[in-house]
Amino acid sequence: MFPIDDFLIPSLIGALSLLAAAAAVYGWMRHLGRLRAQQLRAQGYRLIHALREYSAWIDFQRDLPITARGLEELTSPEPLTQARQIKRDWFPDLSQHMVRLLQAHSHVIEYMWQQNLLRLSQGSGWRPAYEDKQYQQLRGAQEDLIDEMIALCREIIGDASQPWRRTGSDFAFTNSSVGVSGNGPPSRA
Repeated sequence: MFPIDDFLIPSLIGALSLLAAAAAVYGWMRHLGRLRAQQLRAQGYRLIHALREYSAWIDFQRDLPITARGLEELTSPEPLTQARQIKRDWFPDLSQHMVRLLQAHSHVIEYMWQQNLLRLSQGSGWRPAYEDKQYQQLRGAQEDLIDEMIALCREIIGDASQPWRRTGSDFAFTNSSVGVSGNGPPSRA
């Protein structure tokens, strides 16, 4: 047998203890990483929801008279404020996109004010949104930016590989009895 000196056993115990401590630290760090990823994903979904809610808010404001809303609500609507807060706390990489969205918001609100003033002063300056090409152009650019922000957010939270099922009136249905839509079984007419 090999003689075991007094130095070998304590060294082995120390090495095993160090290995166990390293494994515990590694496991804890992985746990914290998973927890952070879950929080980031949840906040990403909140940001996506706030951006879509803001988009719906803008569309709703289009046909309201100036007097129906306050200046505070127009300059900083709740969904946009919420999106800015989430971006600031969780997604600083989207700062430039948020600045562009705030600029687009300013342009849309300014245009809506002008249209409302025309409506009040002339009585006939108002046009429905589907006939208003300038409004459609402003909103289209704004929607493209929102979609870009959502795509970047999904990429950051690791959700980019899954198909996004958008909300709103952008349904992908088919009325063909033999066709298959991209999101489900054949629809029945």
